Amino acid sequence: MKSRERVRLAINHKEPDRVPLDIGGSQVTGIHVDEYCELARFYDLDVLPPKVYDPWQMLAIPDKLMLERLHSDIMVVENYTQTFGFRGKDWKPFKTTSGNDILMSGDYDPIIDDKGYCTIVNADGKKIARMAPDGLYYDLTDPTAMTAEWTLMDPDEWKKSIPLYKDEDLKIMQSNAKELYENTDFSLCGSFLKGGLGTNAIFAGQTVCNWYCILSAEPEYANEILRATAEKAIENSELYLQALGDYIDIMLLSGTDYGSQKAEMFNPDIFKELHRPNYKLITDYIHKNFDVKIAMHSCGSIYNIIEHIIDAGIDILNPLHVNTANMDPKKIKDEFGGRVVFWGGGVDTQTVLPYGTPEEVEAQANERMKIFAPSGGFIFTPVHNLQYGVPPKNVEAMINAVINDGNYPI
Repeated sequence: MKSRERVRLAINHKEPDRVPLDIGGSQVTGIHVDEYCELARFYDLDVLPPKVYDPWQMLAIPDKLMLERLHSDIMVVENYTQTFGFRGKDWKPFKTTSGNDILMSGDYDPIIDDKGYCTIVNADGKKIARMAPDGLYYDLTDPTAMTAEWTLMDPDEWKKSIPLYKDEDLKIMQSNAKELYENTDFSLCGSFLKGGLGTNAIFAGQTVCNWYCILSAEPEYANEILRATAEKAIENSELYLQALGDYIDIMLLSGTDYGSQKAEMFNPDIFKELHRPNYKLITDYIHKNFDVKIAMHSCGSIYNIIEHIIDAGIDILNPLHVNTANMDPKKIKDEFGGRVVFWGGGVDTQTVLPYGTPEEVEAQANERMKIFAPSGGFIFTPVHNLQYGVPPKNVEAMINAVINDGNYPI
């Protein structure tokens, strides 16, 4: 089976020839650029230096040769309006803190101080992200602490502040998607929706701690902000999918993490009452007008909101952070299998994948496939991005498990 057909069957809860595999196919299943360099040398692939399309997470643009060697079935359509808005052109050389030669967008021009910290400044001169001298990623500089007072933003003004896609950006993404669709067999994944309900920008001028307090203390106001955001997200989804909808199979709608290692970030009833209806506003519009599956990403323990996520019209859930509280794979499959596609949970990226032996990686991959794969509705990928420091032999063991043992029936 070709990759595109394989993925399309799986996301429609049917069994393809084998379990689809995703390594590097999205902003939440990507490959850190230093890890990418390690894999290129391990497989002796002529794909260096790699380009970085997501400087926040330092994710490499995966070359077709790399994806084919990894047997990956999904390829990302880069969205350069996300993660600091660098244009992705006029590429220039840069060296990572690990010593790898890479390429960054020509408009990437961080301020480097005498201690070696790299700081990204936006067009207004505001510092928005910083990387330590020995860092692997950028950290956002937005304040997170609780403040003594809240300044509640007018919902209409908040809605106006969320930008719409520009025609020039849509034309670039459309051209990239069309080229990949016509010249490769990969299933294509669209990046996070600009100004979507599940982006960190939802906090409407608040720190994250203040926003969580507002969800509890000012639910009517919080709902007005969420509704305004959802309405703008519908406008952006229309623009985005009119341009790319004929080419992509999956669109990432949301990227906010709703869980920690131990529990949901806030009372699940708040998600049910405030977030679910506003997500559904968006998903109903997309399902009615476009043939694309809607994916939601959330790390952490989110068992108590999965039912609400399904009710909100989400088709695909990523990454299944199964080594957190209440996220037992069999329990998740038994309760929610057949009603939402599981995209993830293949191998733990906090434990087994970086620190286990190849044999332990292969064993866990096989265990997870036996749980999640029957009846389709499963795309194998590690729990979140493939990070720097994962031994290439462990990546190889994970791939071999899927290729050798992931054939249906399982």
